[in-house]
Amino acid sequence: MTASTPLPDWSRRRVLTTLAAGTAVIPLAGAAGCAGAGAAKGGALRIGIEAGPGNMNPLDSGSEVTRWIAEPVMETLYDYDDRLRSVPLLAAGEPKVSGDGLTVTIPLKKGVTFHNGDPFTAEDVVASLRHVTALASGSEWIVYFLRYYSGARALDRHTVEIKLNRRYGLLRSHLTNLPITHRSFVKRKDTMMGTGPYRMDDAAAGLGYSLSAYPGYHGPGAAFPRMEYTIIPDGSTRVVNLRAGKIDIGTNLPVAALPLLRGDERTTVHKVDAPIDILTYVKVGGSPFDDEDFRKAIACSMDRQAVVDKVFGGAATLGQGPIGPAEQGYDPALKVFPARPDTAKAERLLNAAGGGERGFTLTIAASQTIEGIAQILVENWKKVGVTVKLDVLQSGPWAQRWISGDYQMIMNKFASGFTSGAANYLTLSPAQSGSVLACGYRDPGVDRALSRVWETSDQDERVRLLTEVNRTLAEDAVMFPAAYPKMIVGQRDSVTPMSQVQMRINRLGVSRLRPAGRSGA
Repeated sequence: MTASTPLPDWSRRRVLTTLAAGTAVIPLAGAAGCAGAGAAKGGALRIGIEAGPGNMNPLDSGSEVTRWIAEPVMETLYDYDDRLRSVPLLAAGEPKVSGDGLTVTIPLKKGVTFHNGDPFTAEDVVASLRHVTALASGSEWIVYFLRYYSGARALDRHTVEIKLNRRYGLLRSHLTNLPITHRSFVKRKDTMMGTGPYRMDDAAAGLGYSLSAYPGYHGPGAAFPRMEYTIIPDGSTRVVNLRAGKIDIGTNLPVAALPLLRGDERTTVHKVDAPIDILTYVKVGGSPFDDEDFRKAIACSMDRQAVVDKVFGGAATLGQGPIGPAEQGYDPALKVFPARPDTAKAERLLNAAGGGERGFTLTIAASQTIEGIAQILVENWKKVGVTVKLDVLQSGPWAQRWISGDYQMIMNKFASGFTSGAANYLTLSPAQSGSVLACGYRDPGVDRALSRVWETSDQDERVRLLTEVNRTLAEDAVMFPAAYPKMIVGQRDSVTPMSQVQMRINRLGVSRLRPAGRSGA
């Protein structure tokens, strides 16, 4: 199949239906606290998380509630080093790329076994790739491979060949983020089967997940005999448990509860810029956002400073375009919108927009953070005479609205680092007119730039193009989040310091942690 050949029966409706099934994340009810000896006593590494996934298969979802659990269990062909460079992990070396860029051959490491004892082979890589590129699987990864991936085959037990329809510079990025599972487990949603230093032992719905060190691991041995993830839905309770030493790591800590840790010298709180996007954009293809003046009025009447201060307690950066400070293409000098609402400018723009609609529906995901942002913005817009109806949906219905295009303005938190590293390609897709997520925006320059971003292997060129796209989307008021939140994670001194470099791509890096004070840590 050539680059110009139409895709076989991959209709927009089929792709959207598939994505709707794969994107939903179902929070589980949880219990605070966890039993067993902690890291300081040489026992389990205990991690408090906000929710558990409805689907445990990381081939289906890039959600943090799935990937944080999968991190020590599943491995990728390539991995990030301490400078976020892509280096071989399950791959035995660098890929060989054909002259036309359409054939990629990857040597695989020998002597690697899955947690059930089966050898890791090329057939497992092929099965994982087939799953994420099959419409019937419901994997959100298909958005990255659609139109580029042609197929894969095992040349022998330790060599994989990937065929492409066109040059795909981002392939290496995705092979550095896509977990590889046992070929018999690609469709399983109730457990994980990987090659990592820890294996999945038990998944207790609503409570948590138990892992143990895998004695047959091909790399340095696991530092802890066990790893326990406990679901603690309430953020303040996670903070209390962290201070009490009931957990060694607490994720997604709310800023409002951090004073509870004041004076606790045994606890460190990391506030790190990460690819955590407040996905915020409008349906340019329909009223009232088909009017550029109306879009700009809405964007410049947002109180970004209030969102940073009240919702994130200062642990965020003022928003402009869709690309945040931890992502490729971020420009700290970009100042399209004011920190505080420019009411006079908004009113002038609304008058220029004419006698059209002065209201719209904002579709948001049900979460304390997103609802807090929305409440501030709705009050801002009310002051300039724009009435906004809030449509609050659970994650599954929200995802269906998002990918079907049935919205006027839409907002949600989206952690893109698990699929793209230090970039947010998926959140930019709606701005590309040919994307299955297209929002109706049409700019030939943006289309060309985003196509080139996906095709080029030149990192400097990619960053330059992303910077240009970010500015254009902000200036045209298509994507304009109020803030870029930081990743907030707390840890006890029972373990070695967490890597802020890993956190910059949304990782916890728990496989790299050791009990504090251990020789060689």
